[in-house]
Amino acid sequence: MQKPRLIHYNDAHHFHAKRIEPPASLHQLNWPVDEVLGTGVDLLVIGLGYGDVYFHQSKVGRVVGQGKESWESYIDWRIMRMVEAANDLATDQLRAVIERGRQTGLKVFPSLKLQDSAKLQSERCGLLKQARGAEVCIGDEGRAEWCYDFAHEAVHEDKLAMVGEILDDYGADGLELDFCFDNFYFKSADVEKNIPLMNDFVAKVRRLASDIGQRQGREISLMARVHLKEADNLAVGLDVPAWIEAGSIDWVVGQDANILVDPGIQTPWLAQAATAAGGAAYYRPPRRIYDERVGLPSVEMYRALSQTLAWQGYSGLYLGYMPWPFSEREYQILREAAFPEAYARRDKRYLLQPREGAPDAPTTTLERELPKPLVEGETVALDVWVADDVDGARRDDEMRDATLTLRFAFFCIEDELEMRFNGRVLSGDQVEISDERALTIPVNLAGSMAVQAPLGFSAHWFRFRLAPKEIQRGANRVEIVVVKLDSRAGFARSVNGVEILVRYKDFVRPEGLGRERIAPLGG
Repeated sequence: MQKPRLIHYNDAHHFHAKRIEPPASLHQLNWPVDEVLGTGVDLLVIGLGYGDVYFHQSKVGRVVGQGKESWESYIDWRIMRMVEAANDLATDQLRAVIERGRQTGLKVFPSLKLQDSAKLQSERCGLLKQARGAEVCIGDEGRAEWCYDFAHEAVHEDKLAMVGEILDDYGADGLELDFCFDNFYFKSADVEKNIPLMNDFVAKVRRLASDIGQRQGREISLMARVHLKEADNLAVGLDVPAWIEAGSIDWVVGQDANILVDPGIQTPWLAQAATAAGGAAYYRPPRRIYDERVGLPSVEMYRALSQTLAWQGYSGLYLGYMPWPFSEREYQILREAAFPEAYARRDKRYLLQPREGAPDAPTTTLERELPKPLVEGETVALDVWVADDVDGARRDDEMRDATLTLRFAFFCIEDELEMRFNGRVLSGDQVEISDERALTIPVNLAGSMAVQAPLGFSAHWFRFRLAPKEIQRGANRVEIVVVKLDSRAGFARSVNGVEILVRYKDFVRPEGLGRERIAPLGG
């Protein structure tokens, strides 16, 4: 099967089943396919349910609502009604999506969650756990207690039965193995020694898929969604390079556990491992951005991210959980992200993101440096990665001046600073300065999400024009030399953000009268 350019994930839950007002129609069941037709998406990944409880009429797994008479949860009731209504139409959610994909030419991979921490006898407890209880579970204290222990052959057999049903009975084009839903697969003391057992399980999935494909006269591709960092995978017993080298999987998706998108992220190892084995790697980005203008990445930020990934050898993006129903923003992203080469000479925003983690705890993003305090006599040095082929664009005379923006928190205008870009001192006569006394960063942090940067502060922006010759592919060094701080301004100030807007002589409409600005906060 030809590798996809752009993968879109619909978990079948938040963005389909629970959205349907009962009773469901066939048109509504087709929606996960229909909503991405005409975009750049050429592989739809569709969820199978909660984890160990499924939304299709499974013969080997527990179906949502099975063995239950009434529902205390409004959402679970709606999903149960979708399952019932689909059955009345002689189909189910999964079959309808696969058949609609076949009708329209869109490849569909169901996504099988390999793990689930649901407690015994809970509403989301699967059949194997109901039958065997703690015997087939990890048993460690905490969330891992009721997770399946993949050291047990019964767990392998249970998951393989579902793989067989999906590929054989439903005729899915391929399958995604989702290793990111829960982060435990073995008892903590046995992880390292049991890595070969997980390798063997993934190999079993490959053999089963190959047997079904051979019998049905078709090629069945397998994809694994894993953690972006190799160490995070090995820590839970997932030796992803071994799977790739053995040919157990065709494609691999690295899921970024961070909260904020980094358009210049440097993570080439997964793409290198996949490419060396003749496979393909994809990147699933976070969904949020720390920026005063937007809480979700703009299309110019996605363009920058796509160029960064393509330069490192990734075959594309794996997107999902976008605002729903889709608006023009989402459709533009889904259109452009499939063809980064077509947008290589369109404007892009490469911007640095702040550290993540609780304010008083060690950061979870050691590679990030912002915010950086301004200390008299010291120099702040930051690198902004640009992946564009700027040499080629300069040769064709297609670049416009770029814009460098430095954002400061609680800046004192009477401080004495020297700013440099790639070694050149930036002239104070050429800077455009603006400020806002009560800036709010509109990022929506849910649950335990935390960033180590303020969400509200007084801000100053310093903007410089950069000639095309000044931008280089790779790291661009920004330096802020703190010559002298005003002695009467005793408050702490910091560099809070850095952005390079790379601009091109693309085809644009003439400027109008207005320039869009961020609306002020209400009283």
